[in-house]
Amino acid sequence: MKKVIKKTLFSFLVLIVIGNLIALLMDPSFVSDPKRWLINCVFSIVLGFPMMKFNELILRKYAGKIRWDINPVKRILATLGVVIIISILLTFLINYIFIFNIEKVSFTEYIKTTLNLLLIEILIIVYAFSVATGIEFFKLWKEGLLKQESLQRKAIELQMEALKNQVNPHFLFNSLNTLSTLVYKDADKAAMFIMQLSDIYRYVLEHRDQAIVDWQAERQFVENYIRLQQMRFANSIDITIDTGTAEIFQVVPLSVQILVENAIKHNVATVEDPLKASIFLEDDFLVVKNKLNIRSSVENSENVGLSNIRQQYEILTGKKVFVSREEGFFTVKLPLIKKTPET
Repeated sequence: MKKVIKKTLFSFLVLIVIGNLIALLMDPSFVSDPKRWLINCVFSIVLGFPMMKFNELILRKYAGKIRWDINPVKRILATLGVVIIISILLTFLINYIFIFNIEKVSFTEYIKTTLNLLLIEILIIVYAFSVATGIEFFKLWKEGLLKQESLQRKAIELQMEALKNQVNPHFLFNSLNTLSTLVYKDADKAAMFIMQLSDIYRYVLEHRDQAIVDWQAERQFVENYIRLQQMRFANSIDITIDTGTAEIFQVVPLSVQILVENAIKHNVATVEDPLKASIFLEDDFLVVKNKLNIRSSVENSENVGLSNIRQQYEILTGKKVFVSREEGFFTVKLPLIKKTPET
C-alpha cells in the first residue's frame, strides 16, 4: 500500500513539473499569479493522471495482441495512434471543464489554447514513446540472448544425457552380448546389428551441436534404434511410426529416441506380453505413446532426459510438452516445430 501511495505521489510531482513547463512555454506570465499556478497544478494532475493510466492500460492490452517480434511496425503505429487519440479526447474534455467553464474564456480562445497544448503534448508523447519503445526493444533483445544461451545449454545437457544413456556400460554390455550371440547364430543379422549400432553413434555425433533437425533424419535414427532393440529383445517389442508422407516439420535431436528408450527401460517386455508403443501425429503434436507395464525395479533415471526435452521445446515453440499417464498408457506430446524456408 505504501509503495502505491509513493508511486502515485511521485507521478503527481512529475505531472506538475511537466504541466508547469508546458504552461511556461505557452504563457510565461502565469508564474506571477499564484491562483493560476495552483489551478495549473490541479489541471496538470487531472489531465495527466487519467491520460497516464489510460495509456498504461492500452499498452498492456496491445502487448498481448500485437507482438513486437512478429509485427513491430503495426505495434508502434497502432499503440501510438490509440495513445494520441485518447490524449486528444481527454485534453479537449478537461480543457472544456477548466478553461471554458471555470476560467470563462471565449470558445475561440478555448480552441486555440487546446490546440497549442495538444501540439506540445503530442511532441512529448512521441518522445516518451520513443524512449519507452527503445527500452522495450532492448529488453526483448536481452531476453532473446538469454533464451538463446539457455537453449544452447539445454541442448548440450540433452545430448549429453542421450550420449550417456547410449554409451553407458550397461547399454554397451547388452549390445555386445547380443552381438556375440548373433555372430554364431546368424552372421547376416550380426553384420546388420553392427551397421545399425554404428549408425546410431554417427547420428549422435553429427547432430550433437544442432538445436533442431528434420523429422525425416530423426525418424531414420529412431527406426535404427528400434530395429537394434528388436534384435536384442526378439519379438517382445512392437513399436510403430505413422506420421504420414508429408513430414515437413522438425524436432529436437534425440528427443523421440529418448522417449522410446524410456519406454523400453521402464516397462516389462516379453513375447507373451510385448511392449506396444506408437509414434504418430495428432493435431499440432508429435505423440509418443506406450502401454504401461512398469518393471518392479528400474534404473534411477530421475527423468533428466524428459525434463530437458520439456524445457527445450518450451523455449523453441513457446508451448508446453504434455505428459500424461492414464488408461494404462504413458503419453508424451511434443509440439510440432514447423519447417521454414530458412531452416
